[in-house]
Order: sequence, then structure tokens, then C-alpha cells
Amino acid sequence: MAITLTPKLMRMKGTDEAAPRCIALTGEVGQRVGCSIYADRPSPCHEFNPWAALGIVDDACDRARQRHGLPPLPKN
Repeated sequence: MAITLTPKLMRMKGTDEAAPRCIALTGEVGQRVGCSIYADRPSPCHEFNPWAALGIVDDACDRARQRHGLPPLPKN
């Protein structure tokens, strides 16, 4: 499921597609989603902002939401 880019960097299959969607993502974007391999997720997932639920977001989160037609999360 993952593509190794360097010895320390991996990317999930599907995330570099024209319409990106990680193959480990379950559910419907904009409704309810989850990660089917959360405990074993690759480095970009570890580095993605984990504080969105607290209203602390970053540009990568906003760009990902925009690609799926979702508005940015409110900033606190």
C-alpha cells in the first residue's frame, strides 16, 4: 500500500493521483472518514497536523480540504 521514496520517507498509494485519495482512507470525504491502517501509517501521516480537531490547522490541511471541495476549518 505504501510507496517508499527514501529510506525514511513513504507515501500512500493513491495520494499522488490527479484526484488524490489514499487507499487506506475509508468512508466518505465530507461526511465521515477514517484510516484503516492508522497504527501503521507512513511518515507523511505522522507529520500531518494532528490538532485540527482543536481548531489548530495549517496550510496543508486547508489545501487537502480544498481538493475535496471542503472549506478550511475555522481557526481559533
